[in-house]
Amino acid sequence: MSYSKKAVLILHLGILFITLFGVTESYCKIITLDTLEKQAIEHSPDLDKFFIETKLQQERLEEQQYDFYPTLRAQGNSEYSSDLSDGWGSVVSVGDVVQSTGTKYQNSMSVRTNYVLYDFGIRVQKELALKKEILASKSNAQAEILKLRLNVLQTYSAAMSLSEQIHNLQKIVQYSYELKKVYDRLLTAGKKGPVDTARQYVELKRKENELSLREFEFDKKLEELSFYTGASFSSDIEFSELPRPDLTDLLFDIDKHPSVERYSYELSSKQAETAAAEGEYFPKLSLYGSYLLYGSDNEDMVKSYEDISESNFKVGVSLVIPLSDALRNKHKVQQAQLAEQRIRAEKRKLKEQLQTELNISQRQYKYLVNDQKQKKEMVNILEKELTMLDRLKKAKEIDAEIAIRRSIVLLEEKTALNKSVIELSHELLRLQYQMEATNHE
Repeated sequence: MSYSKKAVLILHLGILFITLFGVTESYCKIITLDTLEKQAIEHSPDLDKFFIETKLQQERLEEQQYDFYPTLRAQGNSEYSSDLSDGWGSVVSVGDVVQSTGTKYQNSMSVRTNYVLYDFGIRVQKELALKKEILASKSNAQAEILKLRLNVLQTYSAAMSLSEQIHNLQKIVQYSYELKKVYDRLLTAGKKGPVDTARQYVELKRKENELSLREFEFDKKLEELSFYTGASFSSDIEFSELPRPDLTDLLFDIDKHPSVERYSYELSSKQAETAAAEGEYFPKLSLYGSYLLYGSDNEDMVKSYEDISESNFKVGVSLVIPLSDALRNKHKVQQAQLAEQRIRAEKRKLKEQLQTELNISQRQYKYLVNDQKQKKEMVNILEKELTMLDRLKKAKEIDAEIAIRRSIVLLEEKTALNKSVIELSHELLRLQYQMEATNHE
């Protein structure tokens, strides 16, 4: 291949690389609400905490299951027993314990089992309490996802609105600067006084300060988005338009809201704990059994091990009545009942808060629809007026000051309209998220 062909090939490859790189860079500057929400959910440490809490509760439930099975225990004992006198004495057996009044080495090996036959529902209620805690943890996770989506939506909407304001304010500052130059020329011509010129300069500075403030607020919102998503954003990013869902109904079932359901599950869990504590007042019926191997020698420890040949088997039923624990159980029951009352109060407060927010959202939706309609009409009127003023300006029938001032007014109205459009979409999306979170069985 000749040198010229190589140069042409390299040139084409360079152009292709630059084109592809430029497209990639342009694509990276555009962010969407859906992408940010997914990034925030993947990045959230709070969600990880709730998922881990759910797994922890499931492990506790698995541990609780062993209460329904017999307990099995193996044990070995090796001891030297002396009555501080010579000779052999009698042997006394009390339950699984064998006492000798003589002096000897004795060893035993045993296997024991115990099974609770009836405990007035204590195990069942403890299991139910843990199951409800698992459901409460899952509701916590769903509530956190909803909260995260709403926070991202709020920050995204605010950042998008600020971006529109900055764009229009930059134009307004340019118009204000042109207006200042007009005033400077009029001051030189003696048609404007120094006071009017100074006022216009102050107005220019005020617009510049407002632009700086909006840019600062915009950077703060980008930092908030970085906090939620773990990604970094530059100030030259572009926002895709917010979707506007067509909601036929602006209501959602408050009782199915994840935060409310969490309290419902927690209340059920506490009620089960109360029932389990009340069950402690009653006797516990158990079946037990043991198999024992033992041996002894009055002089040699080794021979006492070799002598392990005798055996003993026992089976029986025990009834345990918790007499001394009655007062303690009474306090446990009272604590559980007070916890129920606290959860009921928190649940009622949350339901009232959600109902108030829903009522406000419905009224705000109606207000934003009317407000947007009025602002659109105002922008249309100003655009027609500005078109007419441009013709008059070209015909030199009006001065530049009037046209510039009306252009500034038009940009301010467009800013207000854009803000109203974003707020309406934000409100509809916020209601949609709430409805999606409550739309389950």
